[in-house]
Amino acid sequence: MAIKHILQLDIPETACENVLKISDSSLYADLTLLPVDCQRLDITLPGMIQPVYITTGLEPGFNKNLGSSDLQPGASSGLALPDGVYTITFSIAPNAYAYVKYYHLRTSQILNRYYAELCKIHLQECEPTAEVLQKFDDLRYIKMLIDGAKAKVEQCHSPNQGIQMLTYAGKLLDKYVSGCCVTCR
Repeated sequence: MAIKHILQLDIPETACENVLKISDSSLYADLTLLPVDCQRLDITLPGMIQPVYITTGLEPGFNKNLGSSDLQPGASSGLALPDGVYTITFSIAPNAYAYVKYYHLRTSQILNRYYAELCKIHLQECEPTAEVLQKFDDLRYIKMLIDGAKAKVEQCHSPNQGIQMLTYAGKLLDKYVSGCCVTCR
């Protein structure tokens, strides 16, 4: 059986709008027999064509917390990173052949807005009113769209469909915040 590395990344969703967290969860062969060399992360932000290349701090098992200054040359640190599709490729030598590529739908900003609206709902120790039930229906539908968008991008590899769903969820959340019913018939 051939000795090989199995490259994998974890890219968890985070509530922190100014950090993209990436962890190496690869299964490496015995490094004395098959060393790891020329590690590289290529990260393409939403709306960009050219990726940002990261080559430092990528030893096996790395955990990277990347901010705006890491991902947007010339940007000051602490700025919010945009929601949208991030294309993330992790490679080792030979980089053209030993790599793994992910589409990650970042939803930190829209989820924080969604959770803020959930926090505004006041429940009592009795059956909710029809108005509160309607708010729950609206928010549940919006959350389902966000989850569906994430699945379309990350599981189905359909970034365009995922972005359409996320955009629609954002419009519905704007409508909800303005006081309009989202799922009323």
